[in-house]
Amino acid sequence: MLNALDQTVQQRELAALLKRIDQRLDNLERAAQLPYSAARGQLHVVDDAGTIISTIGRQVDGTVGVTVAASPPPPTPLAPLVQPAMAALNVTWDGQWVDAYKSPLNLSHVEVHVGEGADFTPNPQTMAATLAAAGASITLATTTYTPLWVRLVGINAAGASGPASAATKGTALKVVSDDLVNGIIGELQIANSAITAAKIAVGAINNDAIAAAAVTAAKIGQAAVIAGKLAADSVTPGTIASNTVTAREITAGAITTAKLAAGAVTTTELAAGAVTAGKIAAGTITATELAANSVIAAKIAADAVAAGKIAANAVTAREIKAGTITADRIAANSITAGQLAAGAVTAAKLSADAIDGKTITGVTIVGSTIQTGLTGRRVLLSPTDPTDGSDNPSALLYSGANTEKAPARLTAEVRVLNEGAGATGQMAPRSVLPSAATARLTAPQMTTDGSHTPRLQLNSGGPNTGYVQQGSFSLSASGTGLAGETFVGGSAGYAPGSEGLVYSYVRRYTDLKVAIEQLRPESWSVQLSDQIAAMYLESNGLIIRALLGEVLLQTKDGIRMNGGNITLDANGIIKNAYTSWVTPTWKNGCAQLASWQAVGVKRRPDGMVAMRGIASIPAGFTSGVVCTIDDPALRPRVGEVFAVATPNNVQANLFVQPNGNVEVWNATGNLGGWLSFGCTEWSVVD
Repeated sequence: MLNALDQTVQQRELAALLKRIDQRLDNLERAAQLPYSAARGQLHVVDDAGTIISTIGRQVDGTVGVTVAASPPPPTPLAPLVQPAMAALNVTWDGQWVDAYKSPLNLSHVEVHVGEGADFTPNPQTMAATLAAAGASITLATTTYTPLWVRLVGINAAGASGPASAATKGTALKVVSDDLVNGIIGELQIANSAITAAKIAVGAINNDAIAAAAVTAAKIGQAAVIAGKLAADSVTPGTIASNTVTAREITAGAITTAKLAAGAVTTTELAAGAVTAGKIAAGTITATELAANSVIAAKIAADAVAAGKIAANAVTAREIKAGTITADRIAANSITAGQLAAGAVTAAKLSADAIDGKTITGVTIVGSTIQTGLTGRRVLLSPTDPTDGSDNPSALLYSGANTEKAPARLTAEVRVLNEGAGATGQMAPRSVLPSAATARLTAPQMTTDGSHTPRLQLNSGGPNTGYVQQGSFSLSASGTGLAGETFVGGSAGYAPGSEGLVYSYVRRYTDLKVAIEQLRPESWSVQLSDQIAAMYLESNGLIIRALLGEVLLQTKDGIRMNGGNITLDANGIIKNAYTSWVTPTWKNGCAQLASWQAVGVKRRPDGMVAMRGIASIPAGFTSGVVCTIDDPALRPRVGEVFAVATPNNVQANLFVQPNGNVEVWNATGNLGGWLSFGCTEWSVVD
C-alpha cells in the first residue's frame, strides 16, 4: 500500500518524464526533416493544385539538376539605352522593370531584338543577342546606316517570355564620312601621265569631266564619235569646225535627232556628199534640225533621203516646191481621215454614188427628210408632219400593203394650253404658260375617209400645270384579234405610291351595247353607253343601278352584310354571323354540371344573346361570381337581372353585368349544388 510520500515521488518522476518528452518533441519539430535522407531518382515540387512546377534530381535526358516546368512570365523591361558606334549599336539595360520593383528570382536572361520599325513584333528572326544580368551591355554590328529600333524581352528559367519593352531608336556611325571621300584626291596627288587609258573606267569621262573646247578634231579618232557618246543637243554650230565632219568620221546611224541642236547643221559644216543614207538614222532629221536652205542638192547623195529618213511632220508646205506633188506621186490609200483637215471634203468633192452601201458612224446628218426607201416598206423621218402640215416632228411607217391608203404616223408635241396675256397685258412667254406633252400613234389607214383607223394618244400635264413632279402617264394597247374588240390598259402616276390603273374592254356585237370602264384611285365605275345600267364604287359605298328589269346578285356561298353581321345563304335563309355557342370562364369553383346541357352564350341575328345550360355550384355557395363572358360583343350594355332555377327551389337573383360577370345574389337558402340558366337572354344593341 502506497503512502503519501511514495505518491509525491511518483508525481515528480512523471512530471520530469513529461518535460523530457516535450523538449524532445520541440527539438524534433525544429530540426531538418531529412537531414540524413537520400532520394532515389528525382523529387517533384508541386503547387497547391498538385501541378508539377519544378523537378530536382535526375532529368528526363539522364542529367542531374534542377528544372522549372511552369512559372509566371517575367515583367516588362524598361526600354534599353541605345548609343551609336562605328558600324554598330551599343545596347545597355539598367535592370529595371515597368511593372515590378525587382527582378524575379528565376530570371534566366533578357533577349535583345532589332527591327526596322518602332512597332515591330519580336520573334526568333529579330533576336540579335542576349543580356545575362541587369546593367549588362552588348555591341551589335550592323551593315546599314539607316535608323533601327531595339526592344528587350525577359525570359525565365522555365523558358516563358514576358512582354516586350518599348522600342528605342538608334543609328550606326559611318566608318568614313561622305564629305571625307569627296575630293580627297586632288590634282596635286596625281603624278604626270599617271592616268592612262587602262586607269579610266568605261563611261568615266562624262560631260562634267571635259573642259570647254578640250575636245578638238585632232583628239578624236576615226569613227570614235558614235551616237551613244553624244549628249542631246551637244553638237551646236560653234563646236564644229568647217569641213570637220566628213563621211569618214560619222559611223552609220550616229547622228540622231537627240544629238542635233536646232539649226546646228548648216551648209558650212557639211562636206560635199558627206550625208549619205547610211549615215542618217531613221526619222533623225526633222524640220527643227534643218536650218533654212541648208539642204541643197550638192549636199545630198543620190537616193540618200528615203521614206524611213524623214521624221513625221518634217516636210511642211515650205519644203515642198510648188507643183511637185502630182497624182502619180500619191500612193494608193495614202490619204486617210487623219490627213484630211476639218471641212475639207465638201459636196463638190464627192462623186455621185460615193457613199453607196457604206456605213456612217458618229456623224450628225442634217437635212429635211430621211427615209429608208422610195417605195414599198419603208420608214420616213421628217422634222414636220407632211400629213397635216403641222410643225410637229413625225415618223411615217409604210407597211407596203396594197390596201394601205395612208401610212402609220407617230408624232410628238408640247402643246401650250393657254396663250393669253400676262399680268401686265402683254403676251406671256411660252416657257411659263401651262403646257401638256402629247404623243400620237395612228395605225395605217385602210379607208379613204379615215374610218376604221385605230388611234392612240398619250397626254401628260407639264410641271407648270399643277401636277406633282412624279406625274406621268403610260399606255399600252392590245387585242385578242376578234373583230370589233379593243382592249386598252395603262397607268398614270399621280404621286409616289398612289398610281392609278385604267383597264377597258370595248366590244361591239349585234346584241351588246358599247361599254365604258374607268378605274381611278378614288372611284371605279362601269356603265353602258345608253345609261340603262351602271355600277359605281366610291368611298361612300357601292351603288348598283338598273333602270329596267331587276338587280341580280349571284354568289356561290351567299351574301354577307358586315354592317349588321348578317349572312344570307344560297337558300335565302338569314343566319347570325355567330354560328356557335361560346363557353364562359368559370369562377369560384363553379363548373359545368356533368351529363346536362352545356352552359354557353350565343348572339342571334336580332341582336339578342341567349344563355343556356346547367352549372355545378360548390356546397355552401350562396352568392358571388359564377362565370365571366369574355367576348365584349356578347355582353349587355347595361346590367340585367334574372331569376334562376335550383334543385331546392331556393329563390336567388342572377345578375349579368356589362363587364361580363355572371353573378348570383340574394339567395334565401342553400342553392342545392346546381342552378339553371334556361330562358335567360339580353340585348347587346340597345
